[in-house]
Amino acid sequence: MARALYVDIDLIHLNPTATYFPQLIEAAVPDVSFYGPGFSSPDLLAKGLLNWIRETGPYEVIFIGPNSPILVENLDDEVIRSTLAYMRDYTAHGHQDSQIVAFFKDLFAVLPEVDIKHRIATSLNFDYYGATDVQVQRLQDWNLTLIGPNEQFVRPLAELPDFVTQEKHFQRKKARLSDCWFDFLHAHPERVITALHYVLPSEFSHTPIHLRRPVVAVPGVEYHLRKEANVALRRAGIRIASKWYFHLFRAVNRLGVPVYGHPLGLHMYNHCFQRTLKTSRYVYTARGGFGLPIRKFFEIPAAGALMLCSPCTGYQELGFTDGVHYHSVEPDALPGVLQELSRTGAGHDVAVAGRKVAANNHSLQARAQQIALCLQALTNGTYRGARWRQGQFFIEER
Repeated sequence: MARALYVDIDLIHLNPTATYFPQLIEAAVPDVSFYGPGFSSPDLLAKGLLNWIRETGPYEVIFIGPNSPILVENLDDEVIRSTLAYMRDYTAHGHQDSQIVAFFKDLFAVLPEVDIKHRIATSLNFDYYGATDVQVQRLQDWNLTLIGPNEQFVRPLAELPDFVTQEKHFQRKKARLSDCWFDFLHAHPERVITALHYVLPSEFSHTPIHLRRPVVAVPGVEYHLRKEANVALRRAGIRIASKWYFHLFRAVNRLGVPVYGHPLGLHMYNHCFQRTLKTSRYVYTARGGFGLPIRKFFEIPAAGALMLCSPCTGYQELGFTDGVHYHSVEPDALPGVLQELSRTGAGHDVAVAGRKVAANNHSLQARAQQIALCLQALTNGTYRGARWRQGQFFIEER
């Protein structure tokens, strides 16, 4: 396996995918060194990235982590201000703003010219439908390979459901939505190391559903289908797991207390979230209008709950089959399905099967092995993409 350099800022996020991305890469590439605020001393950072590469290299692969805005159109003052504001409000770290800005400017200056053959950035949390032609051109100009979903999991705008127009995140960016990212993925499968969200060992639970609270949880922000599910459940008088922590944290944050910007606050929130998944018998989630495979489609079955959902794009290809590993349910049918499950006491085998797919296909270790296979083919010069087919991961090689 090639020697690799991981460059980024070390941050703690609410979303574990971003927090544990360095561990994912280290599991995939044992011979990797780390550079950036939180990984390197101020003295080393002051000398710059190029100096670090000269002193510790050579490297065959460089990874740019999720906290570096490498896919923005331009690293201008507005981008820097918004990035710093997000980091202050929604991540925990001990880095000075001046240190972060200097690191960003150094990275943008060095990366286009650095003598490292394979340059890899993550697009796991990227805003695919809001991408622009300028950003796609950046991928080409800087010869970047992506770690993220391939075209199997991103649909063209014409195929999105009608309800997407009712969602707030659609309204905020409707003037700049396009298919340019989908078109790029479709045309260049060799530029994508196919990977989606992953779950950590601590997120798994083996508590059988008959020992859990007989409630249904609907975690997360109330996007269109989740909101409809909550309305249907309340009308039917079905007990819903409390999201008191969700509402409390949002209220306190709006009062100006940075609860999402402190390690203790992030730990408490994630603990409450995980406890809800691990103690509820049923957990419902749904695709957003864009249909992307959000993290809940992996963490719910990992937690051992019986997942009821409107599935995301490509879910069956990832190994999850309706009626075997989860139950596909639209919001208006949810009360009836829950009443039938409560009457029959069924669901244990489905919950167990879902957890096994999450463990075998979508744990941190499984995802690292998949990335390692892609990297091996990439460094050999034979990589032509990777695809999921009915729960099996395939590398396409020349």
